[in-house]
Amino acid sequence: MSEKKQRANHDSAWKDILDVYFKEFMEFFYPVIAKKIDWSTNYEALDKELQTITTTATIGKRFVDKLFKVKTLEGHEEVILIHVEIQGKKEEEFSLRLFQYYYRLFEKHGHSILTLAILTDGNTNWHPKNYQKQVLGLSILNFNFQTNKLLDYRKNKQELETTINPFGIVVLVQLAAIETKGNPQGRYEMKNKITRLLLKKGYKKDYILNLFKVIDWGLVLPPDLKFQYNNDIEQLKGEEGMSYVLSAVREEIEKNHQSWLQQGLQQGIEQGEQSKALAIATIARNLLKQKVALSTIKTATGLSERELLELEDA
Repeated sequence: MSEKKQRANHDSAWKDILDVYFKEFMEFFYPVIAKKIDWSTNYEALDKELQTITTTATIGKRFVDKLFKVKTLEGHEEVILIHVEIQGKKEEEFSLRLFQYYYRLFEKHGHSILTLAILTDGNTNWHPKNYQKQVLGLSILNFNFQTNKLLDYRKNKQELETTINPFGIVVLVQLAAIETKGNPQGRYEMKNKITRLLLKKGYKKDYILNLFKVIDWGLVLPPDLKFQYNNDIEQLKGEEGMSYVLSAVREEIEKNHQSWLQQGLQQGIEQGEQSKALAIATIARNLLKQKVALSTIKTATGLSERELLELEDA
């Protein structure tokens, strides 16, 4: 999978999880602020409003931005805007860009604004917290934003594993992605571990599906290990308490399976490790062993049902 595609999947997973679990996000990363929000009234996502601001920004490339309107428990200031930024790499003018968004949002809406930033990168030396401006040695501006560096959670992995808050899983995935970069086998093992942890949490089906997307998109595996991971999930059906969620997970795997097959086939051909015919046959046999639907294998490989049955009997 290309780096661009991985970034798109990373962004999509974060956007989806923030849309559904914004309250849990605030309770996990910003508990003091969360206690001051009136969660008995519905919060409002203002993505289109934010888009009009960010598309005209003069610098930087945004990754994930979300804007929410919430009511507070503070009597004198009932409505505020919360701008959430998920930043995946070091950006020299990151602080300036957040300030640009802040003043444009304030100019347009007039509400008080909180800017929150989650830093998901692996750079231990980068942790911006404000934007300052001086003129002739005089301080004329000090814009502060609240940040959380996910690397700082490495010392709290046991708490991440035990918390019922879904963002415990999200942070574990991000840490695993950083720690296993360039180590496919290690990433496969961590993906297995976190998936098992998710399935044992006792979450409802929608929680399972939403968090599985975060795991699947956050911990990208090469084709051979993707197939093995799929097979490992299949084996869980015999474990007590797992069967009720496996159908939901398998549905999500099936959605991605065809693209995985094509990627694995193309990789084998490009590397010249085997002929096209042998590559197709090898992949088809592996999928037959994993009990993947014949229709899925036919679409991915171009083989007929008769040819697949012959491979299965061989």
